[in-house]
Amino acid sequence: MNRILGLSLVGFREREAIQAHQEQFPSLQWELSYKMSEQFLSDVEPIIADRVVSVHACCPAEPLFPNFGSRDKTVLDESFEALKRTFKTAQRFGAKIVVLHPGYGTDMEIPASNAERETLLTGPSFAPHVGVEKGSICRADYPESEVYRQHFEQAKEALVRLGAMARGAGLQLAAENLNPRVAYLAQTPKEMVSLARASDDLFLCLDVGHLWIAGQVYGFDYLEGIKEILATKKVITAHVHSNPSDRGRDIFVDSHDSIDQHSFDFRTVLKLLADSGANIILETVNSPKRNTLLLYEALG
Repeated sequence: MNRILGLSLVGFREREAIQAHQEQFPSLQWELSYKMSEQFLSDVEPIIADRVVSVHACCPAEPLFPNFGSRDKTVLDESFEALKRTFKTAQRFGAKIVVLHPGYGTDMEIPASNAERETLLTGPSFAPHVGVEKGSICRADYPESEVYRQHFEQAKEALVRLGAMARGAGLQLAAENLNPRVAYLAQTPKEMVSLARASDDLFLCLDVGHLWIAGQVYGFDYLEGIKEILATKKVITAHVHSNPSDRGRDIFVDSHDSIDQHSFDFRTVLKLLADSGANIILETVNSPKRNTLLLYEALG
């Protein structure tokens, strides 16, 4: 793989800021965010159309997240339709990779709104699996529960089908590991390896910030977890950001902070990613210039 360095647009709200950053870092590529409206996409299209390497589903933003873990036909059908719309966005901007959250451990619809999703996750159906109330962080045995395994297998089956659809559209589908909240699927290295082996058409997005939180909940070695996922040879892109999660202080938060602000040795992590050949996408929500400079300095 030919590695590309990029930056997610998740932290940008103004066209002018995107243009200024692009002028300062002309070799940097972009990942379209799942928070971008159709109006914002149209506003920035003349600037970035030939500089987009990947698209994070759903794009443009939709009121619901796709839930490929659902066994409800209506929810599942709409999830496939949502990804078809994102595929069209990727084709429109010349991107080759579509990143998505694999699915959720419920048959219900998943609101894209943080507030609405938090209300859902604090409901009675998930309560038995909550280990830390703040953030609805799951118990360490959650991935081994029957309900989790059923929805994970459902999601994997759907993603195999979706991967074939992506290939037919000239794209590569990359399933992203999620942070350890109840209902979130594909949280551990074991599950990512399982997805990697499910189909030649299903690839991975390794989110190193999410994996750090998962390591704090489940107790696995962080760097070994990264190496295990990279060893599949299916990681085509990675999201890089940090967070202050620390099981010793009972902190578990997916804050998408600057890559050098907390937790892991970002230079070691970046070297592992660079050696794998995967694209490296900054997914920090603040300080884009500072993080871009850190990325370039770390990788020479």
